[in-house]
Amino acid sequence: MAHRKLDIDGFDTEQQRMAEQMQYLSTKSDAEVASMVDQKAASVRAAITRGSSVEALEKALADPPYGHGLDAAQSANAQLVSEVLMATRAQDINNVVSSLTEDSRDVLLKYIYHGLARPAGFNCGVLLSWHERVVEAGGLGSIVRVMSDRKTI
Repeated sequence: MAHRKLDIDGFDTEQQRMAEQMQYLSTKSDAEVASMVDQKAASVRAAITRGSSVEALEKALADPPYGHGLDAAQSANAQLVSEVLMATRAQDINNVVSSLTEDSRDVLLKYIYHGLARPAGFNCGVLLSWHERVVEAGGLGSIVRVMSDRKTI
């Protein structure tokens, strides 16, 4: 799907510097972050099993792994959020989105864009329906905040 053969983002020194700075925002090691995501996954899947999409999504979006070198934890958390989105019935999406705080909606939008950038691993149709509802609830300001935020997922 990539239209470029050369990753020009790798040449952006500002992005590299920012990634290095982001690494030090977390006081936890890579193993601790991965362990936290695994613990979160168990409670999120339990909430999905109970049919509580709101609780599952709030737990999945809480404390996302930001930083450089946390690719495995970030990918695992993105899959966890995707599981919640896929398990939520279409008629319940509005209720779930309206129950989220503005910050949680912004984090959800980051995960939606993360999934849309990787169509092989995520169901883009589901992500687009969630995107529509999140933007309805948060307005265009949500998109601007997510696109301009330096903390990427």
